[in-house]
Amino acid sequence: MKNHLSSYLDNTITFLILVIAGITPLLFLSQTTEFFEMPKLLFLVVSTLVILGLWMFSWILKGKVSITRTPLDIPLLIVAAVVIASTYFSASRTEALYGNFPRVHGSAVAWITYILLYFVTVSNLRSLGKIKSFLAVLYGSAVVVSIISLLSFFGVFLPIDFAKSVTFTPTGSSFSTIAFLMLLLPLPMVSLARPNKFLSAPIAAALAILFGVVIVLTGSLSSYIALLILVALCLLVVKPHQLRKTLPMFLLPVIVMALTLVLGYVPLPGKMNKIQQLEANFPKEIQLPFSESWKISASAFRDAAFIGTGPSSYLFDFTTYKPAEFNLENFWNFSFDTANNEFLQVLGTLGGFGLAGVIVLCLVVLNASRKNMMLRHEEGSDEEAHVLLPALAISGILSIVLLAIHATTLVSIVVTLLILGVFMVSQRSVREKVFELSMGIKASTSGNTQFDLLPVIFFIAFLVVAVPVLLKTVNMARADFYHRMALANANKNGTLTYQYLQKAESLNPEADLYRVDMAQTNFALANAIAAQKGPSQASPSGSLTDQDKLTIQTLLSQAINEGRVSVALSPLSSRNWEVLASVYRNITGVAQNALTFALDAYGRAIQRDPLNPALRISVGGVYYTAKNYDLAVRFFSDAANLKPDYVTAYYNLSITLRDKGDLANAKVVAEQVVNLLKKDTTTPDYKTAVAYLDDLNKRIANAQQQQGQQAPAAQTNSALQNPNLPSVNVSALQNAPSVTPAPAVKSNPSANLPAVVTPTPAK
Repeated sequence: MKNHLSSYLDNTITFLILVIAGITPLLFLSQTTEFFEMPKLLFLVVSTLVILGLWMFSWILKGKVSITRTPLDIPLLIVAAVVIASTYFSASRTEALYGNFPRVHGSAVAWITYILLYFVTVSNLRSLGKIKSFLAVLYGSAVVVSIISLLSFFGVFLPIDFAKSVTFTPTGSSFSTIAFLMLLLPLPMVSLARPNKFLSAPIAAALAILFGVVIVLTGSLSSYIALLILVALCLLVVKPHQLRKTLPMFLLPVIVMALTLVLGYVPLPGKMNKIQQLEANFPKEIQLPFSESWKISASAFRDAAFIGTGPSSYLFDFTTYKPAEFNLENFWNFSFDTANNEFLQVLGTLGGFGLAGVIVLCLVVLNASRKNMMLRHEEGSDEEAHVLLPALAISGILSIVLLAIHATTLVSIVVTLLILGVFMVSQRSVREKVFELSMGIKASTSGNTQFDLLPVIFFIAFLVVAVPVLLKTVNMARADFYHRMALANANKNGTLTYQYLQKAESLNPEADLYRVDMAQTNFALANAIAAQKGPSQASPSGSLTDQDKLTIQTLLSQAINEGRVSVALSPLSSRNWEVLASVYRNITGVAQNALTFALDAYGRAIQRDPLNPALRISVGGVYYTAKNYDLAVRFFSDAANLKPDYVTAYYNLSITLRDKGDLANAKVVAEQVVNLLKKDTTTPDYKTAVAYLDDLNKRIANAQQQQGQQAPAAQTNSALQNPNLPSVNVSALQNAPSVTPAPAVKSNPSANLPAVVTPTPAK
């Protein structure tokens, strides 16, 4: 009976592993904040816990702990240990543990889940038959992903609103799909050169063509280099006498891929080449440039050399350490939470120890690949194994290439570890290397049946850890569902949005994203009341009742408290400080000390993102509103020095100089605005700039000093900035803080600025 139940459990575990392999790349939901990573990780956490529990329970039935040992065990355990230590010592522990919501890949929970899944997989796929079934499921999933991605590229979409995009793919990103297909492509390619029973030539050719075309159409230069390496390695493992016979079949997918590449990038006369037009309009993923990514990771390593800044902390590394030249990029206003590649990602977030673990893992994979790429037929057990092992060896090398060209995604790392696991257990010497452990202490049942206590102890310890983790995962899933519902109702029903956010917060109080959204929702509700019932031209006295004033006061207090909780949960987040600052700034009409609190919060945001010119514009706008033109000039000048082609900075600076009475310098800066915009003289911005410069020339000619329009940075859409509104007593603003000073910005020779006074704000 025990043996029968144990066999049943083994089959159940194998089935669940197959389900994970098939579903993970395909799973996406519109009921979570983020449609791809979040549902995939939730599914992986729950399914991995279930499989782990069943596996440990099978130990009890077998009377011993049984684990398959592989060469990758030690490197993965090193990485797991560094992840745990780095999380514990991280300055952003919540993000390190759970992720920077809604991005969850790269968190400690994610890394531990991936590694546990690897160990479960290699210990339960211990026969060639199970390995074949596993690969069949993985290839089936890849075919579905390829077809959907290809249809999206040609404008044929799934009947789902968010899927109606040329970049849509079930994996969540183009790179995820490319990595998935790239790791599976060697087996069909090797099968074409080495005919076998496992993968027939027609099926191998169809898979190779399908995967190759998708990679070429959706990939970039680095993907094409990886594809070239793949083809070269496949040629390398085939004996010359075999290749002479099978070369036509092998070249078929290569020729199709080459032809697709030509059609994708070579324009033809007129509109003959539709593929080239589609390729030109296909949005490519933006990666942080290598040079800038290296400087960020190296700086983070300098300050946290051993265990890094913590998992999921690269966004904070980016804002803290990004170099000044980043502001010259077209995507200067983007924030990156991943490095250019995984090695730089690990260097910054997991430090030297983490990078050492990854490098050791890569060396082990390279060594195993070297041994198995040139495997001869007579050295193994059957024909399939000698196609499988060289192909998986090539996949192992490609997994390292992919780590070097792009930061990992959830799908790419899961598929990588699964493929590496299959590669390990496909080797008979590894598959048969089972580590068995028993305690030597026996317990007896009432029927005098004895059993070893160690599996029982492991199982009880697992339950103690797994049950709270499972409950936390369920609550996180429910919280994220309510957050998605809140976002769906944000522009429809403010009250319902508020209620959904309350539920999300109660279920997952550690998610700073929910706090930020709650702060903005409370402010929006208060602002709506002020806009509807506050003083206006039609009703100078307004129609605010005492109850309305009390409601506004309560909502503003809640907005401030939620904003403060968000910065307490994630003190390194420049975004959270900026949101809190904007709340303070937008209530200056009704709340005493709000302006001081706004400047302090902006100062803290700048400390965490010192080279962000947009934050300097916001601070300059606050000082402009307060008619402190000297400090407004200083911060608008800072923005221009940080980004010498930043039109908004020059325009705001010119208006401030004009209102300060310095018309000569205002004209110099206005001329720079026109010069920056003259690349396209048809834009409304250019026409506005020209009209503004003409107005300045007239003022100088007439020596007029009257003020005109406000600087754009000083303008907001907040009804709560109306000075005619009655004041409300917001208890959170009773004691004004000292304004946190913003770091000074050095003068940039590339910025065309007059010699104006730029005083440092008082502490």
